Amino acid sequence: MFDHSGGNHGVAVAAPHGAAVDAARTVLEAGGNAVDAAVAAAAALTVVYPHMCSMGGDVIAILRRADGTQVCINASGAYGSAAPADELFGSMKSMPITGPLTVSVPGAVSGWAALLEAGGSLPAATVLAPAIRLAREGVPVCPGLAEAIEHDRDALYADPGMRSKFVVANRPVSEGQVLVQPELACTLEDLAGEGLDSFYRGRTAALLATGMRKLGVPVIEDDLHRHRPSVEQPLIRDFPGFSVATARPNSQGYTLLRSLGAAFAGSSSPTSVDAGVLAEIFYDSDEHRDAHLADPRHARVEIEGLLTPHGYQRAFEQAAARVAGFPRLASAATPRPGGDTVGVTAVARDGTAVSLIQSVFHSFGSQLLEPETGLVLHNRAASFSLDAGSPNCVKAGQRPAHTLVPVIMTLDDGTVAAHGTMGGKAQSQIHTQLILRTLTGLTPQETVAAPRFVVGGFDAAGTNGKVLVEASLEATAVEQISRTTLSITQGKELDGYVGHSMIARVTARGSLDAGADPRSDGGALVFEGSPRNRFRSKPPDRTT
Repeated sequence: MFDHSGGNHGVAVAAPHGAAVDAARTVLEAGGNAVDAAVAAAAALTVVYPHMCSMGGDVIAILRRADGTQVCINASGAYGSAAPADELFGSMKSMPITGPLTVSVPGAVSGWAALLEAGGSLPAATVLAPAIRLAREGVPVCPGLAEAIEHDRDALYADPGMRSKFVVANRPVSEGQVLVQPELACTLEDLAGEGLDSFYRGRTAALLATGMRKLGVPVIEDDLHRHRPSVEQPLIRDFPGFSVATARPNSQGYTLLRSLGAAFAGSSSPTSVDAGVLAEIFYDSDEHRDAHLADPRHARVEIEGLLTPHGYQRAFEQAAARVAGFPRLASAATPRPGGDTVGVTAVARDGTAVSLIQSVFHSFGSQLLEPETGLVLHNRAASFSLDAGSPNCVKAGQRPAHTLVPVIMTLDDGTVAAHGTMGGKAQSQIHTQLILRTLTGLTPQETVAAPRFVVGGFDAAGTNGKVLVEASLEATAVEQISRTTLSITQGKELDGYVGHSMIARVTARGSLDAGADPRSDGGALVFEGSPRNRFRSKPPDRTT
């Protein structure tokens, strides 16, 4: 029987905003555990990071219990049933990127509820209290949010809901201004009072359904009523010295396992992995995802053959051949890799670990804010296809191919680590690099701060044949990538396009540590259950 207590036995947390870390600390001080802390941080992030996550978005998470058992909670939502797809999309050739037709059922709140049920120790009202306070009293706009508001200012002006929150005196709110969200506070208070299920089958559901209908979103109240998160076994593979657990399809998590397996098929150690070959492995894994990933409840998604020693060896050999000059098939245009997502990670001294990933997909999601509930609505349905022959073709009741990749890493020496990252379709690539860095002996903070690269296009029409390389990436790695025919783009130091990554870790001896990406506005916390707990309020200065 899993003991849901343990809040005062030591917990490490990492999140991409300091207020989220403070929320985690508040519930830990109230006697909560790692699961409570992760959900509290996630709820706070929907208030302070609305460009990246919202209760109007999705959650996919993995919980590792103290006894070593693991469960994946896939709280991604299906497409709505307001009208048949052919009526909605008419003569369109491809899915829109933003707007009402890109909104599917928001699954995030159901994910929080499932996590708390599986491993929480506090009432939902206690867990949501810090987020309610942030929404009601206001919070200063952080650099990341201010940057997103400026970047998306035209879209925010265009939508009345967005404009009411992010434009003041006909100017976009700027860094340091206090953002107050009373409607969002009321929604959180309703959920605290009526229970999280009321988001789908209660007052909040009715309000949200009415608001979405006015916005032209094809999600109706019955779609909310039907929604349930999928609670399932994670996808787990063993590698030399460690194992990795991630989410099954409709998540792209399998591409992480494939990339790791292929990397080790051609290298004897994490330090000997050729960055050029790794870039080609990333390219090929993403091509497979773009062609085959879908909702396994509606389509057959064949991945098992990819995740075997033979599959890994074949992937490595194909990548090495392309570096040597073998031709590459032209890629399709797919949404940019950046994504707007948050990762929250928490581990306890007893081995409990949570990797929680939540998102609105692109910046501010659909770029619609439902004014009665205060919710930014995601654009996760932009990942669907309008090609009738695609397994990922849009249809009512089907979940889109999904980018969210939660990760729990367990080393043979007993170390347990929860990894999470922002990064859209590049999440598996980023996780691969984080794991390789971890295996070289870096601390969590050193791992998330280390330079990275990502393969893929950087706009809605971009193809996968490009590589963004951070300015400080090792010269050897850059030279290896330059041997490929992929097009290299020079990124900035601590470039946000390579994601915001979080790691929380506990060793077999019970030593806790955490690292928060300096590319974010976040921080890390090691809570020892007393006023003498150690708190790192912010990693090194964020560079944009």
